[in-house]
Amino acid sequence: MPDSIAADDQRNLRALGFLPPKAAIGFALALFAVGLIAWFSWQALVNRTTSAARVQRSSSILVGLGDALSAMKDAESGQRGYLISGEGRYLEPFTAAKSDVAAVQQQLQALISGDEEQQRRFDALRQLIAEKFSELEESIRLRQNGDGSAALALFATDRGRVTMDRIRALVREIESAEQRRQDEQQREWREASDRTVWTSIGGGGVLFVLILIAAYVTSRDYRARETEAWVRRGQAGLAERLLGEQGLQSIGENVLGFLTRFLEAPVGAVYVQSGGSRFHAVAVHAVDGGLAMAEQRLGEGLVGQAVKDRALTHLTHLPAGYLPLRSGLVRGDAAEVLILPVSVDGVVQAVVELGFLRPVRAAEKDLLRRAADVLAITVRTARDRARVLELLEETQRQAEELQTQQEELRVSNEELEEQSNALKASRAQMENQQTELEQTNAQLEEFAQQLEHQRDELARSQVVLIDKAAELERANSYKSEFLANMSHELRTPLNSTLILAKLLADNKGGNLNEEQVKFAQTISSAGKDLLAIINDILDLAKIEAGRVEINREKVNIVASTDALVRTFRPVAVDRGLELVCDIQIGTPLEITTDPLRLGQILRNLLSNAIKFTDQGKVELRVCADEQGQIVFAVHDTGIGIAEQQQDVIFEAFRQADGSMHRKYGGTGLGLSISRDLARLLGGDIVVRSTPGKGSIFVLTLPAQAPEGAAAAA
Repeated sequence: MPDSIAADDQRNLRALGFLPPKAAIGFALALFAVGLIAWFSWQALVNRTTSAARVQRSSSILVGLGDALSAMKDAESGQRGYLISGEGRYLEPFTAAKSDVAAVQQQLQALISGDEEQQRRFDALRQLIAEKFSELEESIRLRQNGDGSAALALFATDRGRVTMDRIRALVREIESAEQRRQDEQQREWREASDRTVWTSIGGGGVLFVLILIAAYVTSRDYRARETEAWVRRGQAGLAERLLGEQGLQSIGENVLGFLTRFLEAPVGAVYVQSGGSRFHAVAVHAVDGGLAMAEQRLGEGLVGQAVKDRALTHLTHLPAGYLPLRSGLVRGDAAEVLILPVSVDGVVQAVVELGFLRPVRAAEKDLLRRAADVLAITVRTARDRARVLELLEETQRQAEELQTQQEELRVSNEELEEQSNALKASRAQMENQQTELEQTNAQLEEFAQQLEHQRDELARSQVVLIDKAAELERANSYKSEFLANMSHELRTPLNSTLILAKLLADNKGGNLNEEQVKFAQTISSAGKDLLAIINDILDLAKIEAGRVEINREKVNIVASTDALVRTFRPVAVDRGLELVCDIQIGTPLEITTDPLRLGQILRNLLSNAIKFTDQGKVELRVCADEQGQIVFAVHDTGIGIAEQQQDVIFEAFRQADGSMHRKYGGTGLGLSISRDLARLLGGDIVVRSTPGKGSIFVLTLPAQAPEGAAAAA
């Protein structure tokens, strides 16, 4: 504890007078980055300024050369006008050009100074300009002296033209050199501008990164300080709830009430050591009934293991239903669980278990670890105080018991004398009871002989019942064989009758009238119905006789259901019904079963659905359930079946309602045979229906029919 206080004081001193090391390093890096960016920016600005000045100097030189060359041309124009006309006004351009050339030479001399090569060219240019003006002045002077012919003769020579050509060539040479230098300087100016831009962008990026780092460090330090303050508030609040002399139950309720509210934990429990390796619950908070165990043992369950490990246990990714929560309106599951054993001097005094609907934060676990010592000491103190009170009460009770015992001893002496007299009387009574017991034993022996005689009678009756059961089984077998044989015998003449009725109904000879054809068609229809009844009776007889053979093979579900739907679609369309087949995603493509029996069952279910549906639709849905079995569900929007009749319809020769037989026809054998066949294939048929809203017949078959399915059925 003193070390913790010293550390807190050091942190406070740093916060008041100095920056933390990491913050100081961050600010130093930021200042260095700002200085570096400023230096680079200044260098780039200097380079740009220097390059701009050089470009401006080159431009001024080029302009000056152009002005000088233009002034030379003006001087030649003035000289020619004067030589031709002799008028003094033509000398004004010459005089102005001479003055301008002198000014331009001074300007160019200032601009070119420091460049030896250009200075050499400029000196040559200045000498040529002087020669040109000398030649112009000489011709003007001759004209002024009245010797016009000599002046024109001098003008007609090539001296002035050659000098002017040399001046132009030298000007072009100077301009070319300056143009090359100007291009180089413009390139340097653009490079300096690019460096300035990239320096600004890079510096901004560095400053942005440093600002983000500084913000992150500052935020982390702030969160750390806030977390520490929050943990201390939690410690202070918990210590405040533990003040005063409290019992274990009161301590558990106060601790649990504070922690669930402060940590926002919806459920929790507190267990206190009750001796040895046992811990019993003293307080629970919002736990669903029956979930909180009244007692935990060392090493048993998560609580017992946490006590054994003496470490905080954090459970995450809990499965659904592990710790259910329930209120008046909603239900849910806890997301994470904390189990904290609190110990002092190596002995676990209590266990706190909390459930959360969100991920648990590190600060919350830190708070529980810090509060463990205070809670353990408080629990131990309460247990010791309760133990002292128990010992005090026991001492007082023992003193009172001693006084009571002394009084009882006096009374017991008197009672002993009375008991001695009572013993004598009881001895005589026991002798009488012994005589009565001997008589009772004799009666019990007679009763045992009677029970043995009755047991022999029951054994003989059981043998008789077994014989009767065997005879009944043989009678049922004979009946089934009789029905099977009779069905076969009836089908032969019935098939002949059907063939003859069809021939009559076709009336190929044309010797029957319309009414006679209808009679033949009626005979054919009735014969087919009778043949269907005989086939159902034959199937029922085979099933009861155990002679149904199951031929297992691979059956394509899509092809089988498609063939059934194509068979029944005309009937459905004729009745104004919609017939659809829906094979859901994830259903296996094949099933191993008897295709003939599967088709017989589905035809019966679809036929019944269409028969008992007047409007709406009939749908065959195929899917796989969670156990991997294939489910064929036939939905209809027909008349429905009452709940009390849903078991009756699977009995032979029974329908849900007697009036249905008259309205819809049928023998009541189809569903009975279908359920027996389904069980022979290893599955079953169930029905869910609501009167007036339709029915759902569900056939469930294994994807791989077991070999012993028929025998088991």
